[in-house]
Parts: sequence; C-alpha cells; structure tokens
Amino acid sequence: DVVQILTTTVVECQKAGMNNSAFNFSLILMKPEYRDLIDAKYKKKIEALIRKPDKSENEEEYTPCPHCHQRVPDYELLCPSCQLALPYCIITGAHVIREDLCVCPSCNFPAIHSEFMKYLYTDDTCPMCSTKIDLSRIVKLDGGPAVDSFLAQSSDMS
Repeated sequence: DVVQILTTTVVECQKAGMNNSAFNFSLILMKPEYRDLIDAKYKKKIEALIRKPDKSENEEEYTPCPHCHQRVPDYELLCPSCQLALPYCIITGAHVIREDLCVCPSCNFPAIHSEFMKYLYTDDTCPMCSTKIDLSRIVKLDGGPAVDSFLAQSSDMS
C-alpha cells in the first residue's frame, strides 16, 4: 500500500532529522488521491508538517578515507580523491576508519572496532557470517602495517 509506505517514510525521516525529506513525502501524501487514505493517527502530524515545514536536514558526518586520509562522507564507499573503494563496516554500513579498524575473526569482513564491540555486547553473532563471536577474539588492528595490509587486500578485491 503506497500510503502506508509513504506514511512510514515520513515518520522515519522525521526521526532521523531528515525534515526536508519528510516534508517532500508529506506533500505526496496530501495529494487528493492519497489524502483520505492516511491513517487518522498520523494525518494531523502530516498536515502540520506541510503547514509549518522545517526543511533542515542533519548534515552528513565526514571521516578520513582510510587510504589517502581525505575527508569523505561516512557512507561513501568510493573515495572521490584517490578513487579507491572504501571497505564498509559490517555493523554500521559506513566506510571503515583506519584508526578504529578490526575484522571479524571468522569471515574477515571489516568493522569499526568500537561499533563492533558495542554490537557484540547485545548480540554475539557476526551479522555477515552468523558465527558466534567471543569478544576476546576481536583485535583492533594497529594503525600501521596490519591496516595497510588489510586495505591493500580489500582494494585488490574491488
């Protein structure tokens, strides 16, 4: 159902601070063909979005490219500066950070170490390989040769 999907999109965009996107999807919902189909518990909220729009959006965070150190949006997977593929974190989906890198001891997929540790406190299985992971097996790669070796291997695979 299109109306239900759009309504959910508006609500989730608002939660994520994507107010301009929420506003634009609200405009679609207010078209005559959809307006009467909106769930009553969301209708007033959506109408208010249109009457008093907040079109601000949360700014995307930037972190350094693990290869060339140029600042790149967190969820960019190709560095516009060095043109190399950026390995992504299996927990967040953001590209990895050179100074906070680890790999799953089972499948060797990369992760942001601090995020992987937080994740493993609530769920002890790797989201990529579904293997049960012992926290003591997670090793943060040092900033030098181990990271360079991993990044070289991941660049060869892309």
